[in-house]
Amino acid sequence: MLNWIRLSLPISEGMAVYKNLDEKRPGIENTRNFAAHGMHESTLHLPLHTGTHVDYPLHALPSGKNSSDFKCFPAQFTAYVLDLADSPPPCIDLALLEHLPLGDVEAVFFRTRKNILTVFDPLFPWLTGEAAAWLTTFPLKFVGIDQPGIERNQPAHETHTHLLKKDILIIEGLDLSRIAGGSRTIHAFTLGIQGVEAEPVMIYASPDQA
Repeated sequence: MLNWIRLSLPISEGMAVYKNLDEKRPGIENTRNFAAHGMHESTLHLPLHTGTHVDYPLHALPSGKNSSDFKCFPAQFTAYVLDLADSPPPCIDLALLEHLPLGDVEAVFFRTRKNILTVFDPLFPWLTGEAAAWLTTFPLKFVGIDQPGIERNQPAHETHTHLLKKDILIIEGLDLSRIAGGSRTIHAFTLGIQGVEAEPVMIYASPDQA
């Protein structure tokens, strides 16, 4: 357990957030101090779609399921990591996926970066709707990416919709910089927030390939 590789981004007020929006930025508020209260306490203000998080169907579907409807965490599963970091494509389309051995895995993660995300890239690689629809033909539980979003400027949010309609949960904001491509055993834990469309998720990979 101690040699698991953490795949979740650290939380800080200066972290990269989606589109550099202030509303996405976490805040750490000092609520008690030694001078006035004899102790130090802080409150974390964290948008649920900031950092490494899981999207539930309610995020994209008006009557979709929320966090309370899923009993899949804590989770252990096998993920196939598609390593695109050497030459990141503008988008992750069907042609990049058709050869993947997905029949025996429960998740696919897209590695598009060699280093941890520190600055938002408005041209980040994203998963097309057609590719997402193709992924739903496999018995996947999760699709993840090392970018703050899995789609970019899709008017109807096709990527989210295709996956979440099939109860394939989306994990955004992964840190895949320390693992290579191939199959990995993944461990995932949430905070157990009830009735929400997204929540922070702690993701770890076993050190060896599955």
